[in-house]
Amino acid sequence: MSRKDVVKALKMCGSPMTYRQFYKKVKLTEEQKKAKANACVHFLTNVPNSNEGWAFINQLKKYLHKGRYSIRLKGRGSRKEHGDQRGIPIKYAERYSIYIDQKIVDENHPAYNHSKMWKMRSKLYSLRAEIDEILK
Repeated sequence: MSRKDVVKALKMCGSPMTYRQFYKKVKLTEEQKKAKANACVHFLTNVPNSNEGWAFINQLKKYLHKGRYSIRLKGRGSRKEHGDQRGIPIKYAERYSIYIDQKIVDENHPAYNHSKMWKMRSKLYSLRAEIDEILK
């Protein structure tokens, strides 16, 4: 597939995607696509590393529907001594961010309808291309 073919297909589909964005999507492996589909929600930020903050986190864990959701904590704060680009270890963090991951992908998952609409749009675009070919 040449660059001209890709640009033509993108224009024909009415996609606002650029050539570079198209190839970024093409190069995703199945694992990367699955990871994007199961993306987490950055739910709470700046939860303090104090007794009050830990009481809040423990209450959240206590009442969380564990069959559907899981919680991850990321350390936040100054990275001068203990941190790097990935974050700060929990014991050295000044505050936390709480991520809530959905374990089940069903109609309650934010990515569920998006993936269904994407599949429908893809089918429509391919049908549109076939019709255009027939009409030529």
